Amino acid sequence: MASRGVTTSSRCCRPSLKGWSASLRKAQGSESRRSARRSGRGGAETCASVAASVTEVSVPMVGEVEEDACLEMVRRLKKVELSMDGHEESVSVSFVGPSTLGDASKPALLMLHGFDSSCLEFRRLFPLLEEEFSVYAVDVLGWGFTNSKGQDCGPKFKSSAVVEFIDKVVGSGGKVTVLGASLGGALAIDLAATRPDLVDKLVLVDAQGFQDGLGALQYLPDFLTKFFLEILRSVPLRNQANKMSYFRKDEFATEDALKIGRLHCFKDDWVSGNLTFIKSGGLAVSELIPRIQQQTLVVWGDNDEILPKEDKFRFVDAIPNSNLRIIAECGHVPHLEKPQELAFYIKEMHDRA
Repeated sequence: MASRGVTTSSRCCRPSLKGWSASLRKAQGSESRRSARRSGRGGAETCASVAASVTEVSVPMVGEVEEDACLEMVRRLKKVELSMDGHEESVSVSFVGPSTLGDASKPALLMLHGFDSSCLEFRRLFPLLEEEFSVYAVDVLGWGFTNSKGQDCGPKFKSSAVVEFIDKVVGSGGKVTVLGASLGGALAIDLAATRPDLVDKLVLVDAQGFQDGLGALQYLPDFLTKFFLEILRSVPLRNQANKMSYFRKDEFATEDALKIGRLHCFKDDWVSGNLTFIKSGGLAVSELIPRIQQQTLVVWGDNDEILPKEDKFRFVDAIPNSNLRIIAECGHVPHLEKPQELAFYIKEMHDRA
């Protein structure tokens, strides 16, 4: 068991959902003031180069959602057209970012969500980081509110879309900090190991890294896989996953959280995007983990019911320049259950650099 850089903390233990409105108003006001005084170093050119393809995103059924933090993220949701080798058409990648794309006045932080989720996962963490970072919460191709236009959404194209997004949208000329949560952690690992020229620091939040592939699921006939996908987006299964994600289930595994988690499940390419990912065999990054040389922060909810508890120690054993922060009384999604504590550790990581 690793002992290097391990911290267990219960700071910021019990944030109330009712407090997010005040935090959002403060963040929105700060963002407006910063936008007025930014020099936009490197940002104006980048923004101009993508402005023609950046458009608003419509999210059906969002009118049923109550949480202010989610509604604010949806209000700011954009999409950009990106082209990749192997695809005949461009794809639409959705994201929430700073008001000035490519702003290089602050370090860039790119956040990647988990399996069949969306960037709305980061609705409570995002406003806590905008003061110090140019934050981009990005939908992974095939999930969130992206539009693959029926094209392949396997691991190769998921990773390529992130690379293109960094190049075309973040485009600040420097490396970025990449945060990956759950399966988004596997994408972040792949990016850090194979494109170290793009990644300055790595944050792994209850990340999947040692569980390669999808097992027998990839070998099912298409009609059975599609049947499985209908179950995947059903209310009973989503409700169960919602409850498994949190330690304080009564407080956080609410009906509103369930609605937010299903908002993306009815887009046109949801079935095809998941089908191509499953048929690809999924992500396999365990052999890449020892290749990571970047400064790495591993954050783990001490009560995670989804991934093996020992994985947090395996990460710090395998990655030379890593530290572990364990969040007490927290499940699989610290960015939703303990966002203030996670934000503290991210800022701490950069302050020590």
